[in-house]
Amino acid sequence: MKSLRRKRNKKIQTMAVWGLLVVAVFFVVGLVGIGAQSPEAAITFAGMPMVLGMVYGQKIFNWKKIHEIKTLEEKKEKIIFAADHFMQKVNAMPVTGSKVIGPDANLMAAVPVVLVMSDTIKTPDRGYEMLFDEVDMRTSNNDTFEVLDISGGVTFFQQIAGEGVKMSKIPSSAKTLVSYLRFSGGLNILDDWIRFNKFYLIDRLFGDTIKKWWTKKATIFYGLLTALSSAINEAFATDDVTTINNACSTILTNLEAAGYDVDENAQFVITCNPKLRGRIFKAIAATFVQPNANNNQIVYNISAVVSTTKIANTSYYVSLPGVKNQRGEWEDLNARPAQRDERLLGAAHIWTGSYNGIIGEAKQHRRCALS
Repeated sequence: MKSLRRKRNKKIQTMAVWGLLVVAVFFVVGLVGIGAQSPEAAITFAGMPMVLGMVYGQKIFNWKKIHEIKTLEEKKEKIIFAADHFMQKVNAMPVTGSKVIGPDANLMAAVPVVLVMSDTIKTPDRGYEMLFDEVDMRTSNNDTFEVLDISGGVTFFQQIAGEGVKMSKIPSSAKTLVSYLRFSGGLNILDDWIRFNKFYLIDRLFGDTIKKWWTKKATIFYGLLTALSSAINEAFATDDVTTINNACSTILTNLEAAGYDVDENAQFVITCNPKLRGRIFKAIAATFVQPNANNNQIVYNISAVVSTTKIANTSYYVSLPGVKNQRGEWEDLNARPAQRDERLLGAAHIWTGSYNGIIGEAKQHRRCALS
């Protein structure tokens, strides 16, 4: 009996061991399958941390392939290359987000909302691009670009049959030069971070670098708008609908008086703090097709609402985009070759880029009061 019991117990132990092995195999295979379908969910090996760095909803680096690279220097080069490539992807992201309040038969149009926050969305704060026309200086040898005065350009004269065309001249004094501004920053990658697979530190460092670049740029361009003098202030008139209508009308009237070619079908952009979004949406929510209770509607085209924390919630801006709102882009954010620093047992990585902008005509904007 005792011998029979021993054999039975041994058989049960053997089956249990095999059962655990089968479960382990299925578990590992399951992880591999998950990794193939969703790299973010996969557990990585060779001591690599499970949490991967995400910036604007995307990974900067694919650490799974880092072990295929043999030397430490080659790994560093690939890391910088991947970060550069990620920056190009961010530059190519669309600026306009989807409308957040849904379709409505009363809506004037599908007014796009430029969604702007920080890590909670998949794009940086680039709503200012809706206000500024881009001047591409990336392949130019000039360190400035010109914003011509309104008096420059072509003037049309009545031409009598057989008479030569009168050529217009652009006065050399009637222009503003905008010089580039260079912004640079540095970070260190230590040898031990790569040697001991501390990739999460690199993720955090590069993620922070990229986010700070876009935050700095947004602060500068929105700063051009908020720095405009009190001459653009629009007083509150009865309600927000009337105030916005007055702002649009004032912009068109002032630009017409200054000699600009404008028309009443021009498209305007409203820029506001996120706390004012509900108030702005309510103002633009209906048309004369199905009027709201107070029978007062916005009668001008609002093409977009830019929501950003870079503007205070004490007022909002109605703007006519483009024209003399110019944004020069000389050099996108990029990494320079790494410089070895034996004092830190690592390498210093310098990131740099250059841009600048101008609001050449304050009459394109109105700062609207809330009360």
